[in-house]
Formats: sequence, structure tokens, C-alpha cells
Amino acid sequence: MVVAYPSFGGYPDEMKVQSFEDLQDYVLNQIQNMQQQGLTPVAAMLGHEDWLIFTEQSKVSYTPFGSARRYQPALGGLLLVRVDEMNMTRVVTQIELNAYAQMHQIL
Repeated sequence: MVVAYPSFGGYPDEMKVQSFEDLQDYVLNQIQNMQQQGLTPVAAMLGHEDWLIFTEQSKVSYTPFGSARRYQPALGGLLLVRVDEMNMTRVVTQIELNAYAQMHQIL
């Protein structure tokens, strides 16, 4: 089954992620909201700006080479996926991640 999603946007426009703590709080809140809805979060997708915040301020080690495209452990213990967006952080289910990967580039 393929599910089409019109928008893969992350946090609301009025929210500005400025620190790793902001990013972590947002992701943990999204995980909790999804679990309350009976959904299973599997990945946190990060756009360019949020990826920079994550890599500069977190203590998570990762491999920056092009062949290493997905990193774990990450925010909330989820798979961390870098996507070709500017400001975006979104916690997704496996179905959403698969749908995004079919239509967009995962970096």
C-alpha cells in the first residue's frame, strides 16, 4: 500500500529551532503525540538548518561520508534521516518514511 502525503513539513512556521535542546524537545513531544495516537515513530527527518544545529550541538557521533546516509542512535532513539529541505524536523512512521523516500532525496 502506497500512501501519498501532500506535505512533509515539520514544525509550525512560528517555531524557530535555535538549539539542540529545542530540537530534542520538539522530537520528544512529537514521539509522545504519535504514541498517544497509536502510531509507531521510526525516524526523525532533519532539514539542512536543523541538521547543522544537531551536528554542532549534540554529542551524538556520526559518519559524515556520503555513503553513510542514515544514523542511529539519534533524537529519541529514532533513526536520523537528513532530507533536502531547509528548516524541517519531522518524526515519521515507517510508511511515511517510505513514501518520502520514493518521492524525495534522502541525503
